[in-house]
Amino acid sequence: MDRIIEIIKNSKKCAIIPHVKADGDAIGSCLAMRTALRNMGKNAVIYAEEPVEKRLEFLSDDIAVVYDGEDVDCDTCIALDCGDMGRVSTREPIFKSAGHTVNIDHHRTNNGFAEANYVEPTASSTGEILFELFKKLGVELNAEIAGYLYAAICFDTGCFAYSNVSPKTFMTAAELIGYDINHAEIARRLFECEDINSEMLKAELISRISSYYDGKLRMVRVGEAECEKYGIRPEDVQDLVNIPRRIRGTEIAASLKQSGGEIRVSLRSNGGADVAEVALRFGGGGLLFHRRNAFGGGGAYCEGMRGSV
Repeated sequence: MDRIIEIIKNSKKCAIIPHVKADGDAIGSCLAMRTALRNMGKNAVIYAEEPVEKRLEFLSDDIAVVYDGEDVDCDTCIALDCGDMGRVSTREPIFKSAGHTVNIDHHRTNNGFAEANYVEPTASSTGEILFELFKKLGVELNAEIAGYLYAAICFDTGCFAYSNVSPKTFMTAAELIGYDINHAEIARRLFECEDINSEMLKAELISRISSYYDGKLRMVRVGEAECEKYGIRPEDVQDLVNIPRRIRGTEIAASLKQSGGEIRVSLRSNGGADVAEVALRFGGGGLLFHRRNAFGGGGAYCEGMRGSV
């Protein structure tokens, strides 16, 4: 962390990168970092792989620039919530052209791909790590930064319901709430604010949950045809994996989402199984199957791995 602080203090132009298919922790952390850097008088821009999902749009009117391959002039590139270069994806040229690179993450599978790496697997989220970093960096916290960090932590803990929550997580959240943020509204927008069409789609999917191994593994899947039926984008269908995860007796939950010729798999454990070990067998954090294999026909061929576990 000391090396990261040194790099940030000496930087002038910073590119900030969340992982592909950026979630609430990644986006909230990036927004907090961008605001902190700008308040320090530095130029800071967030470069995303794609537009963020709708439920995160409330966080800012100017969340990120969608990278289209243009040259980026920066002396420092900061990757947040990225476990490896695969999660940086098409923005790798930004990362490799920067004079200094920083990697801040909480996933234990992180392979330390930057010049300066701070990975804390016991942290609930990248947002929780940034709270500690900002204090040591001398960043003056305000309601805006506190709101972004709280959103990041709230998202990755399932509104403080997951096993990654520690006493430190609650103490961090308590300090953030002290900046007079509307924590209840943040939680509502993250978890209880869906379009009616999305809810109708989920109702249909519930009737098609697949169960295996006496219900210990349950799976739900959605294709582009179902999304078109309800007039929504596949990337805006939220928290699919939690549909089977909520059912009593489920030990491992899985969701398969078809989009753009790819199948994105999310895995969640209810505590007993280490789904990260499954992900590692396929090279990363989310399964990417050929369409024919996950939705009928073909063999059990795995093309690659992307996403988050």
